[in-house]
Amino acid sequence: MTDFFTIISIFFKLWWLWLPPFLIVLSIELWIKYLKAKAAKKIIWLLLEVEIPRIIEKTPKAMEQIFAGLHGTLSSIKFLDKYWKGKVQEWFSLEIVGLGGAMHFYIRTPEQFKNLVESQIHSQYPEAEISEVLDYANSLAEKSSSESYTIGGAELILEKDDFYPIRTYISFEERQAERRIDPMASFLEIISNLKPDENIFIQYLIAPISEKEEKWKKCKEEGAAIINKLTGKKVETKKGFLESIFEGLGEFLGNLLGAIAVYPEWGEKKEEAKPSAVNLSPGGKLVVEAIENKISKLAFRVCIRFGYIAGKNVFNKANIAAVVGAFKQFNTVDLNAFKGNKKAGTTADQPRIIPFIKNRREYIRKIAFIDRFLNRKMSKNKKDFVLNIEELATIYHYPIIIVEAPAIQRVGTRKAEPPVGLPM
Repeated sequence: MTDFFTIISIFFKLWWLWLPPFLIVLSIELWIKYLKAKAAKKIIWLLLEVEIPRIIEKTPKAMEQIFAGLHGTLSSIKFLDKYWKGKVQEWFSLEIVGLGGAMHFYIRTPEQFKNLVESQIHSQYPEAEISEVLDYANSLAEKSSSESYTIGGAELILEKDDFYPIRTYISFEERQAERRIDPMASFLEIISNLKPDENIFIQYLIAPISEKEEKWKKCKEEGAAIINKLTGKKVETKKGFLESIFEGLGEFLGNLLGAIAVYPEWGEKKEEAKPSAVNLSPGGKLVVEAIENKISKLAFRVCIRFGYIAGKNVFNKANIAAVVGAFKQFNTVDLNAFKGNKKAGTTADQPRIIPFIKNRREYIRKIAFIDRFLNRKMSKNKKDFVLNIEELATIYHYPIIIVEAPAIQRVGTRKAEPPVGLPM
């Protein structure tokens, strides 16, 4: 115990060594955060509602192509952009909203990307209608702050490292259209059964990520390392001239001393089986292929948030559980899965906490949750994760023809261009 206090005493006496660098780093971080917040406030946002056609025969592959097009909004942030201008990477919010049993599809986009978003959607869904609308979130936020309404919600994160993919739409597809399963059906069924005073929203916040960005770069490196480990592939690292000489000399001396110390063994020596691609089990091969597919495609930084707002007389926690259950269809045991971020939800579930403190904490969490929902902020405590365009197309796409949900807002009548020779 005396040694502990001695170390603490020495630590504080040497404050002049560690305190200045600490304050410099902290000041830089706060400065960057201030610049980013200032730059984000300057973005002009638009909310677009997409009314989908009555008949959609395209698979989620069409939505994957849309995400590939949206990835073109990736901007290069250089040194001055980051530390002086506070430039931020623009993001989008893809939203599925159930308002009293009616389902709506929204996209919140920066104003300068409106034409890009519309052209990408029309390229895959020519009959879809896109219109600029008022933000529904304002009315929901007002309801959630009212005493007659209750809100519950959560943010989702991945259980494993980002390089492990979730179950994608390819696993749901069948050659025969009548046997094809659409993962969106679960969400549509939940929203279709809502009562007039019940509302559900699901937000997918996505920002394109560069291969040079640390988060995605690390993800790809770790994914490649796992593949090499499973397949037994040796990766040769480039070494300098002096490093190669000393390593070779050390290996020679080690072998020489080992040959003297070890008594020779007669007969054939059995070598231990090393992992290789040939020896992989079918499950192991699927894991390797899935990781390779994950890190080979374009990717986005993602935050998933959902909330349930309803009058106190009709509030039903089963609807929250139903949304969580709908996301579980993308989970796999060998690869990745969604789980709740305990620090970003609306509940404080500590069992031994004093009721008054627990209620106060839940109130604070709800206020913070509503703020993130209203302003479409990324995940709390940098808990966002990386999904590629195939994974994104799986969890957000327009339902195909096999999904029959009357609550979906669809295009009523098909519009056509006027005749060329029509007099004006």
